[in-house]
Amino acid sequence: MVFLILSFSGMMACRQPEIPEYQALENFSLGKIGMKETVVSADLKYYNPNNYELQFRRADLAIAINDRAVGNTVLDTLIRIPKKDTFYVPVQMKVNLKQLLGNALTLLMNDELDIKVNGTIRMGRSGFFMNIPVNYQGKQKIEW
Repeated sequence: MVFLILSFSGMMACRQPEIPEYQALENFSLGKIGMKETVVSADLKYYNPNNYELQFRRADLAIAINDRAVGNTVLDTLIRIPKKDTFYVPVQMKVNLKQLLGNALTLLMNDELDIKVNGTIRMGRSGFFMNIPVNYQGKQKIEW
């Protein structure tokens, strides 16, 4: 009986965590600005729906705005994610402005952008990490 309870507890502890929920893009800023390369940074706000703390280890993401690829970002750092709480993932990427100029007027005339994020994140707990696919598409309000 004790073995059965311990086995069930072990199975529940090892189940795959729920994927954190994307909530918003905050603190959007342009750093070094140039035609070939512009540095864009922002904080991605997420909510951890799990009843336990997680650790975020790595992200490799491709980002598109209004169906135009704008860049990739790789984050390779350890971030502690509190249970049942929001957390922020700082991202920084180099963007080729030539890719956006064809869409510049549309970008400036709208207060909402269509954002697509695809790639993988590596997260887990207690030293056990897994790659989790990211396939997000949604609207993001932008204050110019």
